Amino acid sequence: MSDLPRVLLIGSDGQVGWELRRTLAPVGQVIAASMHGQAGPAIDLTDAASIRRVFNDVQPDAVVNAAAYTAVDKAESEPELARAINADAVHVLAELCVGADIPVVHYSTDFRLLR
Repeated sequence: MSDLPRVLLIGSDGQVGWELRRTLAPVGQVIAASMHGQAGPAIDLTDAASIRRVFNDVQPDAVVNAAAYTAVDKAESEPELARAINADAVHVLAELCVGADIPVVHYSTDFRLLR
């Protein structure tokens, strides 16, 4: 068993997540969860039970969340989905991390349309 901390990285298939997977590797054992589960466990951020299952299966020492609903134009026509991923899922993750007394880092990008 490794003495390195277990870091649950959520959103590992996105641009930010891909970079974080590389840069977090020296810090600990990175468990890369994503919607499609290509590099690790599949996680459905619209389903609190899925989030809890992955969290409980991994038993992380820290959580880094790089997942987000990023289709800015579609967010207006899919507000429930955008809220589920960008707010509700983050809330569930925060509660789990508080309950386990572990840190959570949530990455967010800022979209600005420059004209």
